Amino acid sequence: MYVECYDEVGAQVYDTLLRHTLQDLKLARAISAIKIFIEPREPIFIGVVKLEKASTPIYLNDIASYKLEENVLKITVENEDYTPNLLRALWEKEGRINVTQPDRYKIEVENPTIDAEKLMIHNPSQELKRKVYDALFRIIPEGFRMTRNASEGNLISIMCSDEIIDEKWNKKFNEVIEEVKNQ
Repeated sequence: MYVECYDEVGAQVYDTLLRHTLQDLKLARAISAIKIFIEPREPIFIGVVKLEKASTPIYLNDIASYKLEENVLKITVENEDYTPNLLRALWEKEGRINVTQPDRYKIEVENPTIDAEKLMIHNPSQELKRKVYDALFRIIPEGFRMTRNASEGNLISIMCSDEIIDEKWNKKFNEVIEEVKNQ
């Protein structure tokens, strides 16, 4: 973890803020490298985070058993931890009107169109990325609404300013991305 800023005291403050934010969101172990570059004189903020590999996705058959009877997919939940995720996925794919939950462990889907075998319930990689974006947006200076996102794969890369971002900062942005990518 490294914060680069011409002002050493400001860099230390950002380092502390970053560490607390990562700790609050329980992200420290999920990140293999991070670099923050701040230039307050020409308001620019660059944050690049390299993620560790996330857990494998959770599919319907990992948390429940199911069978198709008379055009109704009957699901018996075996791991309640993912029931909210399961309901959200079913509502998104089938519509709320077609999904009922007669009791805590049973869910029924009328006229299902999904392939139950391939239904992903929870993607830890997406959740991890969402949390990292949350962390970055918590430490971006107030009013920095102009953003450029160059995230890909296991790298989350964002550059922000409170005014239109000058093209000259693209070189620095790419340098920080390469530096973190190679760590």
